[in-house]
Amino acid sequence: MMYAHMTARVEKNPLMTFDEIYEANAGRILNLAYRMTGRETLARDIVQDVFLKVYQNMENFREESQISTWVYRIALNHIINVLKKEKRLRFFDDRAENSAYRRLAETESVWESEAPRTADRRLEQQEREKLIRAMMEKLNPKYRIPLLLYRYEEMSYQEIAEKLGLSLSAVETRIYRARKKLADYLKPWLPYI
Repeated sequence: MMYAHMTARVEKNPLMTFDEIYEANAGRILNLAYRMTGRETLARDIVQDVFLKVYQNMENFREESQISTWVYRIALNHIINVLKKEKRLRFFDDRAENSAYRRLAETESVWESEAPRTADRRLEQQEREKLIRAMMEKLNPKYRIPLLLYRYEEMSYQEIAEKLGLSLSAVETRIYRARKKLADYLKPWLPYI
């Protein structure tokens, strides 16, 4: 582990070391980064950056929330910044369609409530999910992030509001607008999905 030698204690919670914070949160942050970016290497880089920020700012943790919420918020902010920076650097890059993203797109989403009965139906669901994920990538991060948290992280609107530091009505509005825009992107594909 990259951070094995770091045993600094959270100032207001002397029972929790950085290693314990990392162990308790790294998997969830990696999963979030991977879902948001679709790229394994970038997701791993994000995890390192996030935990470097956590380590550097441990003394700033005010215990107004759980430490996992604080770490998650740092991660979300960092991911949003990475996505904004990437958007400025390139509008679309074929390299983003790497094998890790394809593997992720081939997995069933949490909205698929029951398994398909046949191989054909399973293939149709996988293709539909791939298309939805590709169209979601076109959304502005301001709208995509709340929708991804709702759809793939199975968070309630209230949880999303807390994680992003937004009002409940702002989350509702952003998810509504994301769905509306996503529906517009999917219109040409409706006969096929």
